[in-house]
Amino acid sequence: MRKLIPTLAQSGLLAVLLQRQRYKVIELAQRRAHRKHTRAALWNALTWPYRTLRTPTFVDDSAEPFVGNVTRQT
Repeated sequence: MRKLIPTLAQSGLLAVLLQRQRYKVIELAQRRAHRKHTRAALWNALTWPYRTLRTPTFVDDSAEPFVGNVTRQT
């Protein structure tokens, strides 16, 4: 009589394969998120001087608040 070869589920290999696949998907997502974060940090570090020099400023832009007496014309 021939021996029956167990299926992937019966041998437990299916669980191992699915776990490995899940691990790889999670690892890939983490790597992608880390690259995105690093790229954004580098881009911000390189472009902030340009942005600060090129941002439009208003003519009467000052740090002092506009507070004073308003005179009414009658």
